[in-house]
Amino acid sequence: MVKRGGRNRMDRVGMSDSSQEPERGSPGITSSSSSSTSSSSSSLALASDVFERRLEEALSGLEPGLGADLRSRFEQLPRDTAGGVEATASLLMEGFARSRDLPVFSLLYELTHRQILMVVLKRLRFAHVYVDPTDVVQDVFLSIYRYPHRFRNEKSSSFRNWSFSIVRNTLLKHLRGTSSTEVELDPLEDVVEDERCRAPVTVLEQGEEAEHAAATYALCLLVYRRAFQMGLKPRERRALRFIEVRGLKYRDAADEMGIRLENLKMIVCRARKKLLRMMEELLEAPHE
Repeated sequence: MVKRGGRNRMDRVGMSDSSQEPERGSPGITSSSSSSTSSSSSSLALASDVFERRLEEALSGLEPGLGADLRSRFEQLPRDTAGGVEATASLLMEGFARSRDLPVFSLLYELTHRQILMVVLKRLRFAHVYVDPTDVVQDVFLSIYRYPHRFRNEKSSSFRNWSFSIVRNTLLKHLRGTSSTEVELDPLEDVVEDERCRAPVTVLEQGEEAEHAAATYALCLLVYRRAFQMGLKPRERRALRFIEVRGLKYRDAADEMGIRLENLKMIVCRARKKLLRMMEELLEAPHE
């Protein structure tokens, strides 16, 4: 079990939204950011009993050398500052980048997705068009899941800075897909009631929906991984990695595998059908 000092102090600490992002000219994105947020912004607080158990379970599933390395570094993290949560998230992200282990990604998601949702909501305050913040959050974590090799854990706030840059780019993509992306420049925006703003209860309801979506998403990822490893042949797994993970074009992937384009398309189609069928079977199977 990973043990660190001050086990209850982190109950009050959340990730800090203090990154300075290059947001000039970005439609629908405000350049201001609050210096800190409360622990309620994180759906999984670093409470001793829950977090330590989940962390130990995730580390135990890694290769012994990697698990021991991460465990020793987790033990050195501060527990009485906001930087402790940021450093924990950065180290979890590094662990996922090095292992592609889904339990590690699930723990990272539960620790940080509420904070990222709050950042998205802040950035959308001045947008004239409606963008579903939960859609943005899902796209952000999809990018995190697909491109962990681009992450560099160079300081405690590395994940915060990296994920916030993904938030900015994802928001721009969503806003460009709408009919209008004007930015409200009225200096009284913050003090005059705006009928377009949603009530606090609406935001809370969306937060609860995001938590439910997070749990469902993590479950689907775990089921997908099991189906991918158990239900596909090596050639089918390789083909899907080329197409769905590396994002290669079909022709380039066919060249990499040394097969005809038509054969590759058949392999990918067959593999996707197998995955869908096996995921349905796993999700419908009775719990032991």
